[in-house]
Amino acid sequence: MNNYQANTRFVGKKSKYLDICPSTNSLALSDALNADIEEGFAWIAGHQTAGRGQRGNTWNAEPNQNLTLSYLLRPPHHLLEKQFFLSKAIAIGILSGLEAWSRTTQGENFNFEIKWPNDIYLDGVKMGGILIENNIQAGKWSFSIIGIGLNINQTTFENIRGTSLRSYLDLPQAISLTEIYKYLSEGIEEAYVQFSSEAFNRIDEIYHEKLFRRSQWALYEAANEKFEGKIIGVNEKGLLEIEKEFTVESYDLKEISFIFPS
Repeated sequence: MNNYQANTRFVGKKSKYLDICPSTNSLALSDALNADIEEGFAWIAGHQTAGRGQRGNTWNAEPNQNLTLSYLLRPPHHLLEKQFFLSKAIAIGILSGLEAWSRTTQGENFNFEIKWPNDIYLDGVKMGGILIENNIQAGKWSFSIIGIGLNINQTTFENIRGTSLRSYLDLPQAISLTEIYKYLSEGIEEAYVQFSSEAFNRIDEIYHEKLFRRSQWALYEAANEKFEGKIIGVNEKGLLEIEKEFTVESYDLKEISFIFPS
């Protein structure tokens, strides 16, 4: 039985659950191209065998321990040039959902952040990621597939900087994935409505409040050179703006790496 159903207007209200599939984003893309799927529909997998991340990376998650899913959204055509604001809105929507869950079930707020360009961090450690794939047809925004992977119950990670909600909170019992899904869908719907109504200033404000390492001096690497810099923000084109000793420079996804303590 599919218990993934959110109490929302459309985001996550209807869904398809699969015990196993290669990638929810690939499945969502195929279904969206070949059938009339309503906006907000979600595909959830207990286990992805070929989950995809940014830069062509794979997304590895233990079966039935985490939340791996994709939503279908149909952004307004005239906002095509505002694609990165959709990315910002989805990120703050995810954080809003996680924060609502933590307040309601744990009685406190935790330090959820957005690491540019597409990672979800919990207290400085990665707990999830976002992969948005936009489908443009005849110069118009046809639809977007919003792929999300969140570490919820997994306790061991190939990447030693990985964490999950259960690990971070040191909970003896597993966290309900369907419960997280409901909070997540609600948060994303609220942020997506802001995006659709062109509340870009508000989206930008919240996004930068939650941006990992913003206004902090830290180490980075670009063009095979390590340097100390301070994140100023992310511009409308999605470029990361970093203050150096004498200048401010902008970086694309493949141009810069974050350096973490050993």
